[in-house]
Amino acid sequence: MYKRKFIDVDESTLKKPVAIVGLPGIANVGRVAVESLVESLDAVHFMDFFSDDFPPRVIVKDGISEFPTSSMYLYRAAPDEPNDVILLTAEYQPSSGQGVFAYADFVAQEFAKIGVLEVFAVAAYEQGYEDFLGTFPAGPRVYVSASSQDLLRRITAIDGFAVAMNGVINGANGVIPAWAASMYNMESACLLGETMGVIKMDFRAAKAVLDKLGQLIGLKTDFAFLDERVLKVIQFIEWARDEVSQKGSRSDTSESPPDRYIG
Repeated sequence: MYKRKFIDVDESTLKKPVAIVGLPGIANVGRVAVESLVESLDAVHFMDFFSDDFPPRVIVKDGISEFPTSSMYLYRAAPDEPNDVILLTAEYQPSSGQGVFAYADFVAQEFAKIGVLEVFAVAAYEQGYEDFLGTFPAGPRVYVSASSQDLLRRITAIDGFAVAMNGVINGANGVIPAWAASMYNMESACLLGETMGVIKMDFRAAKAVLDKLGQLIGLKTDFAFLDERVLKVIQFIEWARDEVSQKGSRSDTSESPPDRYIG
């Protein structure tokens, strides 16, 4: 891992720091959530780092080439907020299992250096079409798994969380908090916003996760600025529900399907 620090963060100046991780993944829920937090909190960009397990490509924006980065930001809490916040997001996840573990260990070490005691990853809980559309427009639900029963009880004491009872969480969004708990004695949890994988940028799920996260760590932040983008996601889901309904009602010998499709 290669890193560039823009600001040295002194652990002694931080107030009970917590870390929030949101990397690209299903419907980009985690990345959208953390980038939205960075924007709304006006967090300070203090470090970039680079993984040689990222895909071998550069990103071109308006003719300018940039190497894919992971970035950390610092938000210093307002007087009535309990925690300073370290935010991590990236343009890619590592490509291999070995790369994910190396990445997770690097991140956990950086968190440990500045006194982070709790790590919260925000990501997606993917549902199939029928399950997801069957509950719409309610939700989306936010599922949680935690590193200890005490933390799980603390989180689920907040209305609106559902416990992710069994299964696996793939990728760095799951591995980073689990590794930080297992190897560096941090408490950790994954907060997973319910979504469908066909949604590219699920602002609806991201906002639901952020609302719950704000309650959990005491952030005094209003995420209403996401409402317009949330509405566009809702409109897409409504269209998808109608398409699924129409396809279900047509027989194999019916007229040709429309030129829009899901998948």
